[in-house]
Amino acid sequence: MATKFSFKADYVVYANPDQVFEALTNPGIISSWGGGLSVVEEKIGGVFELFDGWVKGQVTAYVPGKELGFTWRPEEWNKNTKPSLVNIQLKKHDAGTAVIITHTDFPSQEEADKHGSGWIDYVMDPMNDYFVMHKEEKTSK
Repeated sequence: MATKFSFKADYVVYANPDQVFEALTNPGIISSWGGGLSVVEEKIGGVFELFDGWVKGQVTAYVPGKELGFTWRPEEWNKNTKPSLVNIQLKKHDAGTAVIITHTDFPSQEEADKHGSGWIDYVMDPMNDYFVMHKEEKTSK
């Protein structure tokens, strides 16, 4: 039986679940926190692309404000490598939203570890910065 390499993290984002879901699916907002072009079709089986097409996949779960799932294959992975799977659960939290990321089916533990830090450095931290900056802009007006 093949070993399944995975990454799981809980992260708090300072916005409500609907805002976090929108920040994960709206190309205009994604470009504000993540840079680059993205595509997230609002349906199961829809196209999923982030970071100017660096990662491509298909939407596997789409429940606004609650859950987003998709397959994930970075462009440098071997074409024979099966895509990994991402599931993001959003739950209300006193400070905003608890984001539970489960990313499974990596080809190696090294890839799982690399992506684990990538989720924090390139998605969660920049998204939180986006919401903090957005909130400060609204309060300073």
